[in-house]
Amino acid sequence: MNLLPFRVYQILSEHTDGDHALAMGELLRLLRTEYGLRCDRRAAYAALDKLRAVGCHIPEYQDDGEGYRLLSRSLEPSEVRLLSDAVSAFPGISQRQCEQLLDRLQRGLSRWQRAQCRPLIAGVPWRGMNHEAFLSVEVLEEAVSRRCQVEFQYMEYGMDKRLHPRRERPYRVSPYGLCFANGNYYLICRYQGAEDISHYRVDRIQSPVLLEEQPAEPLPAGLDLARYVRERVYPFPGEAVHAVLRCESDLLSDVLDRFGMETRLRDNGDGTFDAAVFTGAAGLKFWALQYVSLCQVLEPDWLRKEISDTLRTGWENYQRRIEF
Repeated sequence: MNLLPFRVYQILSEHTDGDHALAMGELLRLLRTEYGLRCDRRAAYAALDKLRAVGCHIPEYQDDGEGYRLLSRSLEPSEVRLLSDAVSAFPGISQRQCEQLLDRLQRGLSRWQRAQCRPLIAGVPWRGMNHEAFLSVEVLEEAVSRRCQVEFQYMEYGMDKRLHPRRERPYRVSPYGLCFANGNYYLICRYQGAEDISHYRVDRIQSPVLLEEQPAEPLPAGLDLARYVRERVYPFPGEAVHAVLRCESDLLSDVLDRFGMETRLRDNGDGTFDAAVFTGAAGLKFWALQYVSLCQVLEPDWLRKEISDTLRTGWENYQRRIEF
């Protein structure tokens, strides 16, 4: 097997980019020192032609003027940087898994590009302790694809800061898809015979088993899964509701970021605006409590009262002096 074109590609990928080129003599030297391959210039030229024939952007020497360089990458440095930052900020995988994934993302860049794409680690509050996260994703995706049920243990942290099964009996569900929301990766599924959709964090799922002989139950009639995911502020189960929020003007960007550009807006002319949204009630309550000084739910009345009762309970709790 003629490995020369592949080795030339590896050298150009590692040692060249838009700002760095290799002369033919240096390319031959690297082939010899890094891979033990000795060849003449004609063989190297032929290898370069083969790479160009399969789509690699390697300018001719007379067009470049400095040497030979690889200008085409499977991912551009800016794309790798964006994905690397996202991986570094995701707490649902272990530190080792994070480092391995970053290495794979950056493997297609030159050594100079890799130095520029090192993510600025902001320091996530915690790193996942479930080393089966990627395996869980594979099994769950296969279950969704095959439309069969899946069984797993669902873990929670104890006071010893270790993961423990939430219950002794494993969970058995019909899986419908995976989605990323609010910094976590979730399995969207349903119990047999249940009407409500459930959500489970993938990084808390352990030992998933494909039940190939147990077909998944179909989605409830009329449920659009993509719309269901889009309408929920947070992955809480329950029906979506039409709601009206009154917000301070400074909250406009946050409202549009969270509820989307389909949100209907009305400027009240007094430094506030009203926003009409359609989203899950439990998630909306959770969101509104975070912005309680800048936002209030006007409708529906029952949700407004529920938030009011929660605030009253919280106020009473903070009025009591607790010794510790």
